[in-house]
Amino acid sequence: MRKVFYIIIWTGLVAYLFIALGFTADKRSEVKCREVRVIIADSSSTHFFDKRDVQRILMSRNQRIVGLPVNEINTRKLEALFKENPYIKKLEIFTTLDGVLSIRVKQRQPVVRVITGSSGGYYLDKDGYIMPASRKSTRYLLVANGAFRVGDQFLDAGCLDSIADKKYYKAWFDVLELAKFINGDDFWSSQVEQLYLNSKREFEIIPRVGAHQIILGSAEGYRTKFSNLKILYEDGLRKEGWNNYQKIDLRFKNQVICTKR
Repeated sequence: MRKVFYIIIWTGLVAYLFIALGFTADKRSEVKCREVRVIIADSSSTHFFDKRDVQRILMSRNQRIVGLPVNEINTRKLEALFKENPYIKKLEIFTTLDGVLSIRVKQRQPVVRVITGSSGGYYLDKDGYIMPASRKSTRYLLVANGAFRVGDQFLDAGCLDSIADKKYYKAWFDVLELAKFINGDDFWSSQVEQLYLNSKREFEIIPRVGAHQIILGSAEGYRTKFSNLKILYEDGLRKEGWNNYQKIDLRFKNQVICTKR
């Protein structure tokens, strides 16, 4: 008897579900889109993507939205259009029964801007995604420049992990690792203004305070090198003055070689 009771209950629930879905489908066919609502996450700190960009993408593909029945709007097709944009990390598009198409965008958060030649350079986010330089403003970023290689593999990759010849483009992986370390440390994020990759493919640090040249060398063992430099800053430069040294060399193991002016 109990088994029959459960069968009746489940049959009723399934029937109700089909009726509800049918009602919703009929209702959606009657409702026309009256508004495109755009929500941009992190818009206060990053301005790569805004509502005008949404309108531009829709217009460039002749996507008429307002006035269409909501059940005729292909949200998956729309998502495919927006996912081509390198500044978008996450995207969600859906319609509601009150006639609203909602587009929610989460932007990529760059950790470093690498300036290369006349192209204006590229941004890298913490996951190694590559974004072309934008004229739109963003929060203060660590800058890197110098002998960074830009070739077909890099331009076609979209993300550093997709590059096959990682040795040739090693400097990009290194600068990303250095940028994440610097940005994650309150002392260094306030002290380091720029990274420079010289012709020997060695990194130099451009400080905010002081006119000295800091040679980091390769990125290998960078944590120890920065630790040694911090000891020098705290125990040496604060006492003797920031501008008494012309060059600080961190390339040698467990040594900091300073050259006075």
